[in-house]
Amino acid sequence: MALSADAIAGGAIAAVGLILLAIATPARWVAQPALAADAPPVGPAPSIVTGGVTLHSVDASFPDSNSTFPGGAGADAINNDCLICHSAGMVLDQASLSRAGWQGIVDQMRNDFKAPFAAADGPAIVDYLVTMKNEMSRSAGRQPDPKHGAVIVAQGTAAGAPPCAQCHAFNGVSDASGAFPRLAGQSAYYLAGQLRDFASGVRASAIMTPIAKALSREDIADVTAYFAGVSAPFLPLKAPNASLVQRGEELAKAGGPDRVHCDNCHGPGGSGAPPVIPYLAGQYAHYIAFTLQMWQEGFRKNSPDAMEAIAKKLDDQDILAVAAYYQQVNSPLKAAAK
Repeated sequence: MALSADAIAGGAIAAVGLILLAIATPARWVAQPALAADAPPVGPAPSIVTGGVTLHSVDASFPDSNSTFPGGAGADAINNDCLICHSAGMVLDQASLSRAGWQGIVDQMRNDFKAPFAAADGPAIVDYLVTMKNEMSRSAGRQPDPKHGAVIVAQGTAAGAPPCAQCHAFNGVSDASGAFPRLAGQSAYYLAGQLRDFASGVRASAIMTPIAKALSREDIADVTAYFAGVSAPFLPLKAPNASLVQRGEELAKAGGPDRVHCDNCHGPGGSGAPPVIPYLAGQYAHYIAFTLQMWQEGFRKNSPDAMEAIAKKLDDQDILAVAAYYQQVNSPLKAAAK
């Protein structure tokens, strides 16, 4: 997974962002279960590569499968220093280089081509590029095994990960309290990215971080393939306040401050834009509100330029309204009312 000197030679380098959204626990505006959940990160993610993030570059046409890289502190340097000129797809298409080879190219970019990144970012970039290719090569050619994923969901793993069903239910609908999100039918790509972010520290959670760290790369692929393939019913939840839902629908479809609207990314009615952007339709209001709060307060780090910026434009009532709207989109009670 390397860039050749010729491939890299033409680039000036500049800032770009991360994008992705959520998986975790309760909200400040709703009565909360006594449960330790997401917590502010206690320190920076390690520079060694252990997780995954979605990267954006000036080339917007590369395949979705080429847009995910392992995470860690090096991911920020890659985003901010490299991917404005070098697309994610181009990086993945290169042959492997040794650490010394990558070091030479990074030095050349800074010294000969005057690429405007800090010298302090150099070691993180080299470490990231070398480790990423090793991680990709290790799992190349293996297909996810949803049947093994179902075993993990039901029984956990020998490495210490508890059964996913304890919180999310075997069919991925969770318990409807909103303390845990609905996972059934969510994109495997998206779910895997969130688990890698929990493991690397990009997302911090007293519950999910140790669980994600106990899952191997193969376990994550299998579990997420299982949940992605589950077709589960939407539970008949209590109907929310009608005026709140109406306001939420307005925000979702037409937008609020600066005309930012949810459907622009999450699809009509929150249907999602797989594989990168999750569905919100039928997701629990408590969880959506909590997640927006975490973005708003800067405790979620895997989409600072998208979701954090958007959440900070919403007030508490807007958040409650959007959450109420999306929860009822797929409600059986709503369908029955029609």
